[in-house]
Amino acid sequence: MRIRITSDGRVLEGTAKQIVEAMHYVAFGQEQRTLGEYIDWAVDQASRMNEIDLKAEGETDEEKAASLVDAMLGAGLAEKM
Repeated sequence: MRIRITSDGRVLEGTAKQIVEAMHYVAFGQEQRTLGEYIDWAVDQASRMNEIDLKAEGETDEEKAASLVDAMLGAGLAEKM
């Protein structure tokens, strides 16, 4: 999968988990969080900063990452390329 983040034009490629891992890697001050914690933080940030109600559901990091990417695409925060 290949997506573009609409806010900054960044292009990310790979599985949903790899895409979210890349987002986590560049998120300033979030390096101490696990991937699952980062996903929860990102959902909260989208809600507070953009007033968008994203949902990232799942039992595993892979499921939560796929849910987050789908939610971002659905909300217009990212677009498939």
